[in-house]
Amino acid sequence: MVIVLAGGNRGAFTAYASAFILFQLPHAIFTVSIVTALLPSMSSRWAAGDVAGVRALIAQGIRATGVIVIPAALGYIVIGRDIVRLLLEHGETGARSGALVAEVLALFSLGLFFFSAFQLLLRAFYAMQDTRTPALINIGALAVNVGANLLFVLVFDLGVRGLALGHATSYVFSSTVALLILRRRLGGFGRQGIGSSLARTLVAAGGTALAAWGTARLIGRWLGTESLVALALQVSGAIVVGLLVFLAGALILRIQEVDTVKRQILARWGR
Repeated sequence: MVIVLAGGNRGAFTAYASAFILFQLPHAIFTVSIVTALLPSMSSRWAAGDVAGVRALIAQGIRATGVIVIPAALGYIVIGRDIVRLLLEHGETGARSGALVAEVLALFSLGLFFFSAFQLLLRAFYAMQDTRTPALINIGALAVNVGANLLFVLVFDLGVRGLALGHATSYVFSSTVALLILRRRLGGFGRQGIGSSLARTLVAAGGTALAAWGTARLIGRWLGTESLVALALQVSGAIVVGLLVFLAGALILRIQEVDTVKRQILARWGR
């Protein structure tokens, strides 16, 4: 479907595929660690009839997921062009193609948190020995994805950008539906602090994005963006400064999930 709606344009499809690979990296490298760590605990607590324990683990996973992917998503939006220039604009990939990849990546990033959250919520259903509900949600998400793709591509004429936006829309839908079903099944998440934690993470991530953007612009003006070394310093500098700002924001705003994420990632990669 992506190829068809991309109009048979090989360049557009390549841009979509390249952006999708970059989009998945924060989830694949970091969020998977959270899901992997929580699944056995959710399964054992559900088997023991500990509904409150399952509810707490799901909430913990959502909060921790937000700590990773919300800053990453905003980072992609503000310095995605710089990242693409560093990683992809070599050989046959020129500035025009790189700009398209960055635009598609930014639209993908709007759904990054929902994409990662849905992977966690799927595992929650599996831990509860329920495979039927996730299958039905996925069918609904597919319908939403198709409809959104047709709307954004054929009606609003967004081209391959519309496909990325359709992808994000489908995961907003699927994660919202999955959370509502689990909320009803588990008796709500009202006291788990999900909303307040995500709000604080978004504030800290906003500061991260501003710092990363500003750093990238300063280094770009200082060193230029012509050489690979200059590009590497621009992107790495922006990421490091952004990360430091996020950690400072997390300390000020008391985002405790940062410590949780650090322990889980170190536990996995330290094996």
